[in-house]
Amino acid sequence: MLARGSALPLVLGVLLVLSILMTSMLRLPGPLRRTVSLIANETQEMYLAESAVIAKLEGFPDGYFAELPTIESRVLGPWTEWRASVLTNRANARQFERGVQKFQFLLGNEFGRFAASEWARCAITLERNLRERILQSEGLKSLSGNRRFFTLDSNLMGRASSVALNVSAGDLTLDLGGAGAFGDYGGRVSVRSFMANVEGDVKIRGSVHFDTLRLYATGNVLLQGSVDADFVEIFGLAGVSVSGDVSLAGLLLSKQNVEISDHAKMNFPSVAVAIGYRGNRLALLEKAVFEGAALAPSGVVDRDSSAVLLDSAKALLPFCMESRPVVFSRRRL
Repeated sequence: MLARGSALPLVLGVLLVLSILMTSMLRLPGPLRRTVSLIANETQEMYLAESAVIAKLEGFPDGYFAELPTIESRVLGPWTEWRASVLTNRANARQFERGVQKFQFLLGNEFGRFAASEWARCAITLERNLRERILQSEGLKSLSGNRRFFTLDSNLMGRASSVALNVSAGDLTLDLGGAGAFGDYGGRVSVRSFMANVEGDVKIRGSVHFDTLRLYATGNVLLQGSVDADFVEIFGLAGVSVSGDVSLAGLLLSKQNVEISDHAKMNFPSVAVAIGYRGNRLALLEKAVFEGAALAPSGVVDRDSSAVLLDSAKALLPFCMESRPVVFSRRRL
């Protein structure tokens, strides 16, 4: 216990230390003060974007809260993308930076229940939406008979680096690689958007990067080689096969079989569904990696010991499962 009268020097000592600390903080170097200010501004921007998303999830209309940004929305297959644009005013942070910061949020649905009838209804919805999106796309070109392309020249291009094809009574093959019509993407052909509705089989191989790839085929869809895509929607009535040095994210759907093999990788978020009434099969083989929901509701899931399945089904289901949407990804653009 302190003796009477000894508390005053202790209090004065504490006050002296606090005064020294406060003085030191006020004398922070200019670069450090700017860094602190920048972090504060960026935190506020993210806070406003997240608040706008929460308000939209709760059902408030755009503009209800005047200080919050509006949300732009678009459908990405079974998911939804929301974008918020936040005005910046960083006069004290980074060379009077002013402008707009964009934030991307991806939404899936909470876990509901697994039932073959629900997935059948969902598959029909996804299939129909995909086909309509392709056939109603701007600049769609109609071809007939078997088609094979080693380059995608300007005659096929709609908007910059974008192709949309409707091929009747024939198969479609893309053998792409090297520096093609779209330029070089790390040694690969780079295609912003490719969409095709095909009354037959589709084969894509070579060395190519797609920002967006949408395929609808009444036959088989085969992807192999050094093919990667940021987002895919693929339906093959007879089957879908992905093998080799392929890296995708998105939706694979067949009413018969889906096979992912030979080191191929499906990145999060992905959904693969082999849905049929008998004999349908979803296979993960030969060191394949799948991050998402891989299902064969009325058939079998075949996975060998070398394949990796990171099952995210409980947090990621298509919109047509009629469950509550949740945000599963966010980033500053």
